[in-house]
Formats: sequence, structure tokens, C-alpha cells
Amino acid sequence: MGLYASILTFFITLFMGIPVGICLGITGVVGVLFMGQPMIVVAQRMFTGLDSFPLMAIPFFILAGEIMNRGQITDRLIRFADLIVGRIRGALAHANIIASMFFGGITGSAAADTSSIGAMLIPAMIKQGYDPAFTAAVTASSSLQGPIIPPSILAVIYGATMGESIGALFAAGIPIGILFGVSDMIVVVSQAKRRNFPKTILNLTWREKLEVIGQALLALIMPVIILGGMFTGVFTPTEAAAVSVGYAFFISLFVIRTITLKEMPKVLYNAALTTASIFLLLATARLFGMVLTNYQVPQLVEKAIIGVAGNSKVAVILIINAILLLVGCFMDPGAAIIMLAPTLVPLAKAVGMHSIQFGMLMITNLTLGLITPPVGLCLFIASDLAGLPMEKVAKALVPFLLIHIVVVLAVSFFPDFSLFVPRLLKYA
Repeated sequence: MGLYASILTFFITLFMGIPVGICLGITGVVGVLFMGQPMIVVAQRMFTGLDSFPLMAIPFFILAGEIMNRGQITDRLIRFADLIVGRIRGALAHANIIASMFFGGITGSAAADTSSIGAMLIPAMIKQGYDPAFTAAVTASSSLQGPIIPPSILAVIYGATMGESIGALFAAGIPIGILFGVSDMIVVVSQAKRRNFPKTILNLTWREKLEVIGQALLALIMPVIILGGMFTGVFTPTEAAAVSVGYAFFISLFVIRTITLKEMPKVLYNAALTTASIFLLLATARLFGMVLTNYQVPQLVEKAIIGVAGNSKVAVILIINAILLLVGCFMDPGAAIIMLAPTLVPLAKAVGMHSIQFGMLMITNLTLGLITPPVGLCLFIASDLAGLPMEKVAKALVPFLLIHIVVVLAVSFFPDFSLFVPRLLKYA
């Protein structure tokens, strides 16, 4: 009875439009009441859900990204990306994808990527003759590199939840994030000639080109510092995040001088707001996860999957992919990881999948929900920036979504996509 009441409460609150973090909290409270536990358990479980040293990296990464974004770094990255692909047909679409790749290595946020790069490139692409729906679609799709390419907040959450090396997860995200970007570029190339996408001719002197490169490198050094320091053992992920804040602050305030001390309170406020919303999700997801565990939902899910798939490894992996894709359409990826990872990781290990590989499978599947209805955040942002109905942009996103699913299946069935770089760096 308690399990049914909890699940019913979750879906009722979700379809009422209540934020997911609050939905999970209300559901958790209902579950605790039916369990006959004192309400102090709610506060205790939410607190212990956040009592993790690796999770301290999240506010630092968010603050570093906020400083760099406020420091007008988006324009520098777009100019650099345009310099790389300017003479290719569909250059601005390719520049959009490459800029997202760079931006993801700084902020780790798909929503920030869509809003920042989209605000600049969607109007510019439409002005050059690109179809508005396609423009919004490529912007939303390319932003998915943000949560995959390190520093990845989702990798931190998965690592903290399952006790996995965050450095190994960051290393695994590098080739997969690049693969997501390349797959987007394949879609652009396939449509460029047929739809007569324009080229971008940049008449820059060598001095101007070097200036563009130099301005972009100041930002791109930050992920190099983060990953280099972690992979060489100089500092932990949390320490790397703190170092990234110091670097972002120094560069933005004293070198490129695109931010002032007067703007810092606003930067801190925005970072605190984002951090609070993420941590609310993490805390309430942990509470809801406790309720599910109490009612033995993980065991029920495992039995159901094995009952359908039998002894087939391929069938088990395909069912897990389908579950994660469906969950990603309705739930925040971070909350979904906390709720589902403890249930699905043992099942994945039972069919021979490495936990790092499964972490990347979870992250890639769940991020696809950011561009799918009904609650795809990046889909909403891109549609709004292009001034189009969500349905029209969703239709234009279909080719991107299909090729991303192919990438996810490659990650699912070929371990080297996830494990080659971690093994190279002696993580796995």
C-alpha cells in the first residue's frame, strides 16, 4: 500500500507541474509516513544524502562556469570555433557544435550551453539563411556534450553515489563527449549540401587569427588545469574544482578584464541558486531512494528485467537502455542517477559490464531527456530563443536524437569507448 501511495503521489505532483525536487520530497514524506517512521528520518536522510566530500566539487564547478560565462567567454569560443570550420559548408552549424564542446569543458552544463551559445548563434544562423527549426535543433543537441565532457556534474554525482573514481569517469567522458559532437556534425554534413547551407568567410589577417586563438586559449586552459591536475594526482576532483574557481576569477578579473568586483555578488547569487536547486534534487532523490529500497523495489526491478530478458546479456542491456531513456524524458538526470544507479549497477555488473562503462551509459541515456518532450529543458530553451513551438523543434531534433541513440548503443556494447582512456591513465 505504501509503495503504491508513494508512486501515485510522485506522478500526481509531477503532472501538476511541481518542480521535480519538491515532487521527490513530497513523495519521500508520504513513503516515510506509510513506513511508520518518525519525520526526523526525512531530515536525516536528506542530510546524509549530501554528506559527501566529492559532492563539494559541484558548487565550485558551477561557480567557475558562472564566472567564465559572465566574463563573455562565449563570444571568444564561438569566434575560435568559426575560425576552425569557417570554410566548410554549414560552417556556423559546425561552429555551434565545436563551441558547445569547448563550453562543456568549462561549465559542464547543457542548459547554460543552450542559453549562452543559442542567444548568440541562433539569431546569427537564421540571419544567414538557416532554417529556424534546424538552428534550434542543432543548438539543443550540441549542448548535450556539456554534461558528458569533463568537468561533468553528472559524473561527480554518479561517482559519489556508487563510490567510483571521479577521475576515471571524467577520463571516460572525453572520447564519448567528442563522439556526441562528431555525430552532430555528421547530421549537419548530411543536410548541408541538400539544404544549401552557407559557408562563413572570415577575412582575418594572421595577427587577428592569432588574437582569436589567444583569447580562446585563456578559457580552454581551465579544463586542461582541472584534468591535468587530477590525472597526475596533484589534486582531488574537489580541489581541482576549487582551483578552477581561482583560475576563472583571476583570468576574468585581471587578464581579459571582462568582469568587475561589482558583478561578483550577482555571480555568486546565480551560482548559489543553481547549486541549491541541484542539491535539493540530490537530497530528495536520496530520500525517495530510501523509500524504494524499503519496499524492495530494486529487487522487484531486477527480477522483472531478468524475467523478460532471461539469460541474454544483450536483452538486459537493451531493457536498461529503454528504462533510462524513458526516465530521462521525465526526470532530472542527477536525481535519476541517485535513485536508479544502486538498483541497476549490480544488474549491469552481473552481465559483465564495468561500472565505469555503466556510468557513461547512464549519463548519456539520461542526458537525451534534455532534448525530448515533455520536459526537455534544452528543447524548451532553444525553442524559446528561436521563437518556435516546441513541437516544430522536436521534429527537427529527430535525426540528432537517432544518431545519439546509435552512440549510446555503441557505448553500451563496446567497453573500449568508455574504458580506453581510463585504462591509459591507469584508472581501470
